[in-house]
Amino acid sequence: MTITNQKQAVNLRIIKSLALLFLIIVIGLIYFANVLRDGALGYTRDQIALFIIILVVLFFLYHYIKDHQYIYYSDTGDKFVLRFFSLRPLADKKNAIEFNKNELQHFEIIKPFYGLNKSLVIYRKTARGVAKYPPVSLTAIRKTDLDKMTASMQRIIMSNQSGK
Repeated sequence: MTITNQKQAVNLRIIKSLALLFLIIVIGLIYFANVLRDGALGYTRDQIALFIIILVVLFFLYHYIKDHQYIYYSDTGDKFVLRFFSLRPLADKKNAIEFNKNELQHFEIIKPFYGLNKSLVIYRKTARGVAKYPPVSLTAIRKTDLDKMTASMQRIIMSNQSGK
């Protein structure tokens, strides 16, 4: 089975680009086209511009904290494959976790930031013991895909425990 959140990742990048474009257009209209020269609703144009800038900064801060990641998961064949990279700006590092299915020991889904995020932690059997991989953010993956992924990993672990 292969699971990917490519569509969600592209949509998130489009939304972030549109938010930045919105900010540029609105600030441009306010200051260069003299729209709202006298302000509106009892606020000056500087106050309105500051409010819009704060909203956009909060929007980007929220998405930065959520740490959305592109996810590619595959359990076809004998390999367990998880490829991922952050959708944060300037984060170009692409990561992959690949090993034989029979080495999958355990996994857990943790919820840091008071349940705002969901992260996957994978444990793998090695010759020196059990290795723990760093958490992979699952906040950009749909719940149905997450359920399929966890069910797949549980099947692999049950298969490993039964000795198949």
